[in-house]
Amino acid sequence: MSRTITVEADVNAIDTRTLLTAQGSVTTPSLVVPSGMKKIKKIIAAIAADELADDGQYIAFLRLGGAAVLNGEAVIVFAGGGNQLPQTGSDVAPSIGLPYVISDVDIDVSPSDTITIAVEIAGVDPGDTTAVVTLVYGK
Repeated sequence: MSRTITVEADVNAIDTRTLLTAQGSVTTPSLVVPSGMKKIKKIIAAIAADELADDGQYIAFLRLGGAAVLNGEAVIVFAGGGNQLPQTGSDVAPSIGLPYVISDVDIDVSPSDTITIAVEIAGVDPGDTTAVVTLVYGK
């Protein structure tokens, strides 16, 4: 048996830890690890940006922490991108946020404790950005 949590947030600043605490129309989903769940078994993460800020590259990484994550914070790189601002009279290139899936995760968690899920972008500001993360818990 497994359980999931999906959270999202706008990530609009470089080198700033942004907590993912919303779930679409649900503004405060529970971040408590479900009873009986002892591990994060799978992670699905995606990020999409309008890429209308600075020219350059960025890397996005996920931070899993809080009282629920045993053995210290886990930091995982899950996305990267680059952009060049459109020139006058040209079309803007599409920006696609593909999901990054780690199917064989083994992060110990403490049931009934609160997990902190955050995303940080390093590099050059890609513009308005949204990140979403799903954690799959298991025994």
